Amino acid sequence: MPFYSDEIIQELKNQADIALVIQQFLPLKKSGVNKYVGVCPFHDDHSPSMSVNSTLGIYKCFACGAGGDVFKFIQEHEKLDFKGAVEWVANFVGFALPNLGNNVNTEVLEERTMVRKLNELACEWFEQQLTLSPKALEYLNKRHVSPETRKQFHIGYAPTGREGLIGYAARNGFSPRDCVKAGLAVEKENGGIADKFRDRLMIAIQNLSGVVVAFGGRDLSDPASHNGIKLAKYMNSPETALYSKRDILFGLNHSRNAILQEKAVIIVEGYFDLISLYQSGVQNVVAASGTALTENHASILARYAKTAYLVFDGDAAGQNATRRSLEIVLPKGLSPKVFALSRPDGTKIDPDNFVNEQGPDAFRRALRTAEDWLSYLGRTMPNNSPEDRAAFITQAKTLIKSIENPELRNQYLKLVSERYSTTRSLAGIKVAHPKREKLPAAAEQPAAPQVSVPWELLSPIEVRFANLLFRNPTLLDRAAEYFDMDFAASGIQIFDSPLIDEFIQSILAQYAETGSFSPRTLYESLSPQLQLFLEQLPDETWKTPNEILEFYDTVAVLTLNLCDRYKKLIPLDSEAGMRLRMQLNKFTQGIQIVAKKRKISAITPDVFAEQIIQSKTPLIELYTEINELAMNGGNGAQFNNAPTFAQPAVQPSSPQFAAPAAQPPVQPNEKPPEMEAPPPFESDEQFASSEPPEDVPYDPNEDEPYVPDDDFGAMDDFG
Repeated sequence: MPFYSDEIIQELKNQADIALVIQQFLPLKKSGVNKYVGVCPFHDDHSPSMSVNSTLGIYKCFACGAGGDVFKFIQEHEKLDFKGAVEWVANFVGFALPNLGNNVNTEVLEERTMVRKLNELACEWFEQQLTLSPKALEYLNKRHVSPETRKQFHIGYAPTGREGLIGYAARNGFSPRDCVKAGLAVEKENGGIADKFRDRLMIAIQNLSGVVVAFGGRDLSDPASHNGIKLAKYMNSPETALYSKRDILFGLNHSRNAILQEKAVIIVEGYFDLISLYQSGVQNVVAASGTALTENHASILARYAKTAYLVFDGDAAGQNATRRSLEIVLPKGLSPKVFALSRPDGTKIDPDNFVNEQGPDAFRRALRTAEDWLSYLGRTMPNNSPEDRAAFITQAKTLIKSIENPELRNQYLKLVSERYSTTRSLAGIKVAHPKREKLPAAAEQPAAPQVSVPWELLSPIEVRFANLLFRNPTLLDRAAEYFDMDFAASGIQIFDSPLIDEFIQSILAQYAETGSFSPRTLYESLSPQLQLFLEQLPDETWKTPNEILEFYDTVAVLTLNLCDRYKKLIPLDSEAGMRLRMQLNKFTQGIQIVAKKRKISAITPDVFAEQIIQSKTPLIELYTEINELAMNGGNGAQFNNAPTFAQPAVQPSSPQFAAPAAQPPVQPNEKPPEMEAPPPFESDEQFASSEPPEDVPYDPNEDEPYVPDDDFGAMDDFG
């Protein structure tokens, strides 16, 4: 089956802000630079344990381990396959995906984009027209709809003119034919085009992302003005390239968080039933938009709720709608309960009027009296003859057989058997809605190996340098100048930690390959351990030129630390060893003095940077000589067993940098060590040469004094 290319997926991911996507489903609280926290929707989370990082494009829950990119979140939360998640995100950001075989062509994609933009324009125009219509405002006041609710649900008004919206759309670049495609206009038999909605209160229908995909219009006209022709009380948009009635539940974009919290959804019939309940504080409510409840609706609701309260009229039509709904929601794992509302005198009443007359608390009390679906069927279906009872039992067992959970099936069979004296067998019973193939659940996927970062073993200065480069991509040209091909070819490992070295090399490799820097692309290229390292780097900002000065200060410190690590490894029992030791001491003193000059402003930052860059050449030459001496044994037995200058203090294969599965996952409070900027070079003793090994006849005080020139470029200046 054809699929979108890696380039398209990456481009879409770069355009999608994962925080904005996740905020469509749950609230997030800012916790740093492009970082957020929220309650994890993938387990029973009572405190915010999910972190969202917009820079890296990832989310991670430190309690249950859920995590991934924007597509993974949509897959898990919306129960979609990867292709469906990609298309969901593309629709959210307005990204035009390419044609995949015969599935979706370019014209359809362009039409979807056009309809979306035209709907947004129409919604704005309808809301503007509402403020100009006393009749529409009076109607909303009578229905107790507050100004805040009008704004939240994008309620507007379509005036009586035939071409009001068409003309407004034309002035904004849309043709009358575009309005027809968007379901906002109709073509007459004579070929003319007119507004579809006229003299109607307009209610925006939004998808889960809050995009306006259609409208519902409530007639406000005077019946006497229609010459006996009865107009539809409600008129809805037709299906378009953007709108499918079977997939959209009115109000779900507003109510999903409440449904998740309550683990229950109230399904009502009308727009104002939902609006009035939501405004009163009963917010776990949805309505089918212009159609009966569909299997797609039930599948969507099953992602959020365990129980579905069906609130339909008590007449014959309402009973038929309720029974159809039972056939739809039961196979999806929702437990349906049925109830009808009434006034104290027993007359039936819809949820809109009920909550306005008696209040939300009375509604909640009524909700607690809802019948389970089996009791409802037994009460409303004929039960006077053996044939009637047989029909009822068959209907009940048909619904029971559609339930996927085997234990729940058994419990309902037991209940039917005990209540109505029938067998507990489903033999001969057909399922009204056969099972569809299920996607594997996330829990069935193999668990990712646990990793950890040995922060206690990492140098704070090296960690800070890694963070400095990551947070300041403008430094990458300078880093590439220092850590160039010559430096890489030399084999010098300036970082004590292989973990930091790999991280820095990954940044430089991406920059060298692409000429740019993308945090998300970098993150995806890293090992799980380095990904965790990057996730836990602290947020920090540098004010120019502080980041430039710190870069060269840190290179100087790292160079001095490197020299200090290996100075004692040079054998002093030979003339060559003594000479190299003196050269290394003079080189170290040169770096210290240049750094100190920078601190007291004896040289400019540009001169300081240039001299640090120039110090790289003598460092490579010193390394080469020391390594050659090591390979030749240095004419000293003690040096024969010492590592070479190129060897890091901790090897990459060292166990402290492995990721053992036995280690527990990182907890939210596990943070890197406090990172400090490089030392201020207040005294030469700060980086004094290490003493030589004991019993070696060498006096470091016999080194020739170092007197640097302003130009630090010559080899002689570094010993």
